[in-house]
Amino acid sequence: MVRVTLIGHLTLEVLEAALREAEGKLGDRCGLLVDCLEMTDYTAEARAAFVAWHRRHGPRIRRVAVVTPNPLYHMIVTAMSLASGTKMKAFSEATEGMGWLQL
Repeated sequence: MVRVTLIGHLTLEVLEAALREAEGKLGDRCGLLVDCLEMTDYTAEARAAFVAWHRRHGPRIRRVAVVTPNPLYHMIVTAMSLASGTKMKAFSEATEGMGWLQL
């Protein structure tokens, strides 16, 4: 499992740096945990880049668990899953997300 932690206001530059680091750690069909517990908001460019990155790297990722307490983000994660073609689900707790990644 690869973990990405996003904090504060997420810009395209910050997201690209975090995903570049994660990309180097991806194995074959691994799980990806995206910790957004301390993320306050994001730009439209960052959201679009997140979806595009998952389209490109989807074959290397089995599932993506996004951890966020924000109910609105849970709905957005569902939409991003459909847009990217990646199996992606939002969770309020990191332990729930980690459990789902191990199924």
